Amino acid sequence: MADKRSYTAGRFYLEVGKERVQYMKKFDGLSMEADVVANDLGPENFQKKHVANIKWTPGKATVGAGMGKSMYKWIQASFDKGQFPQDGALVSADFDYKAQSHLDFYGAIITSVGFPKLDGSSKDSIYLDVEFDPERVRWSKGDGSTITATGGAKHKAWLCSNFSFDIKSLPCNRVASVDAMTWKCAVAQDQIGIFREPTKHAAKVTVPDIKLSISMADYDAWADAAKAWFVDGLHLESNEMDGAITLFGPDMKLKVGTIELKNLGFKKFSKQTLEANSEKIARFDVELYCEALKLGMDYTDA
Repeated sequence: MADKRSYTAGRFYLEVGKERVQYMKKFDGLSMEADVVANDLGPENFQKKHVANIKWTPGKATVGAGMGKSMYKWIQASFDKGQFPQDGALVSADFDYKAQSHLDFYGAIITSVGFPKLDGSSKDSIYLDVEFDPERVRWSKGDGSTITATGGAKHKAWLCSNFSFDIKSLPCNRVASVDAMTWKCAVAQDQIGIFREPTKHAAKVTVPDIKLSISMADYDAWADAAKAWFVDGLHLESNEMDGAITLFGPDMKLKVGTIELKNLGFKKFSKQTLEANSEKIARFDVELYCEALKLGMDYTDA
């Protein structure tokens, strides 16, 4: 008989703000790391090395729509303010679901949130890649308690194929896809000599561009808008547009989430490559800059 494994990669949970994160697909990071300084020594052919600073690598969580209110509110507040430090923990268990290790993190700031490509032909569920950078992490041995699924609230599924894109001034019913996009927030470290771990503060926020693929059936209306923007000079702040990506349940009727897009403007407008004897649907591409995102989710029980 084979020996029972003491650890397995599938027995873990992430806690944010005293609430367990649901629908976790993957987690990585929160590793110890050191900055090493090398000194070249005169006649010697080797270097002397010393630790300058120590740090913890960012945590990276892949979560689904039913992530839980605490995680969702953390993402939402980060979009609104750019900085919303949170404490939490990562608990890992053995093959029998007994907690073996505990990583507590403090003062973590979300540094990126990645959204997958939305495509009408996709068969995938929507998962968000959330990266966060903590100020401090502390390891401790697990207490051996049994970790079990909490169930969580019921949520309508987010599917990459069930979406609509909308800008009120333009036809959007034939938007075939919205490219993957990543919201980012840079973190500045305040290194203080007597402390080994720096304090961390949110710095510049980078809002992603929105890249669309649209059926040629709507080309004329979009081309007129692009001409007014690029050629006629109507690209002032007053000419910017608001839009939204709406996510629907499997029946394509019930709205389960929204991504509001603030102050959109044309960045690029082009036809896709044309190919002889091709049976692909003819489409054109639009790239829009965006100044702010706002996330909305339906948390009503099913």
